[in-house]
Amino acid sequence: MRKALILPAVAVFGGLIGLVVRSRFLVQAFEPGTGLPIGGVPVTYAMWAVALITAAAIIVLSLGKHRTFEKAYTSAFGRGNMIQTSCTLAAAGLFLAAGFFNMEAFVSSPVNTFTMAREVSVVRPILGVVCLGAAAGIWFVTQEMKSFQQAKSIWTLLPGFASCLWVMANYQNWAQDPTIERYLLSLVAILLSMVGCYCLPGFAFGKGQVTLTLMVCLLAGAFGIMVLGDGLPLMDTALILAMVFYLVSMASVLLDNDARPEPPKFEAPPTCGGSCHGCTGCGPIPSAESEN
Repeated sequence: MRKALILPAVAVFGGLIGLVVRSRFLVQAFEPGTGLPIGGVPVTYAMWAVALITAAAIIVLSLGKHRTFEKAYTSAFGRGNMIQTSCTLAAAGLFLAAGFFNMEAFVSSPVNTFTMAREVSVVRPILGVVCLGAAAGIWFVTQEMKSFQQAKSIWTLLPGFASCLWVMANYQNWAQDPTIERYLLSLVAILLSMVGCYCLPGFAFGKGQVTLTLMVCLLAGAFGIMVLGDGLPLMDTALILAMVFYLVSMASVLLDNDARPEPPKFEAPPTCGGSCHGCTGCGPIPSAESEN
């Protein structure tokens, strides 16, 4: 039970420290005019040190012996307390907001007079629709688990589809930036979110891995908090917050359920090898006359 509090706290606390350091890094580590990186700036080493220490702490604390959740999504992620459930539902609301922001950004973006294409990627409206589906999926899965029903597999996959499109939507901007140091942490956070969103549905398909899921989800949450200091557009900020709330809250519930005793497995009674006449367990009960 202690890990259910310590691990998410480490991810959130490390992410908040990284957010402060990263905001200073983006101001001090690049030339104001050209945007080129400045070598030897202490804040650069500080930012990567915070990221690496946070990652190492999450990885070490995630190791250990864990329960086996075979084809039991509800057993792994059900029974969340009020705070955990509220954070998960907050993620659904943020996915909903991110969906509308992504579609609105594409519709309101100016059109290039030479290419006749909008400046915002065409992937954005598709991402917006999938985000709306992810919001509905999180809501429906939460309601199903409240009644102890097994979650529908398609609903558990939608946040992962959103993270895939998120990478595609950002690639256009990243490709135009010659400085990889500026967006490397954002790229890592989004890729970890994508992997985490596919680790979670693994429990619905009999492929759940507790250690890997905890590591990836909490790392994605910590790095997601750090990149909030980038001053990103509202459509990306809402999506990062949605991923942080979703992945960290689900990892917290998994930790709680992992700490509970594993239910006893059903074992079939031993067989007598086909010789039932001499078996007292399944052979015919002798009558009173035969005993006399």
